[in-house]
Amino acid sequence: MKKLTKTTARLIIGVLDKNKSKKYVPIDFVSRKIGIYPDVLAEELSEIEPTAMLDSELDIKPLYEALVEFSKTEPRKEKTRVSVTKKELSQYSGVSDFIYKHMTSAGGLFDRNAKLSDQDLAVLKKLINTEITGRNKKGKKHVR
Repeated sequence: MKKLTKTTARLIIGVLDKNKSKKYVPIDFVSRKIGIYPDVLAEELSEIEPTAMLDSELDIKPLYEALVEFSKTEPRKEKTRVSVTKKELSQYSGVSDFIYKHMTSAGGLFDRNAKLSDQDLAVLKKLINTEITGRNKKGKKHVR
């Protein structure tokens, strides 16, 4: 059984908004407008209206409010971009220095439980990339 998606619900709402003057909007009409087979659309709408699978001439206009409620979403969270400055990179002489400062415990033993933040990972990635490019410039090929 195919589930109703928010995209499909928005497409149906768009068709219903454009055809407000019509008193009757069947599943067949909406399926032609949005490019989905009537059987598939009826199957998706059966989540909201259980009798939708039985009748392809079912009027969708009464389902408008339920579709609007279904399609409401919370705004997407914007991903914060982590940037690395030259000042942060200048604190470390290379990858090994970064690992020694952040991922070792007292006595220089490697700490497997060390947690790195997103900022730390971005700095490490930048340090690795600069080391790889430095090796390529010298003529040494790195092994992947």
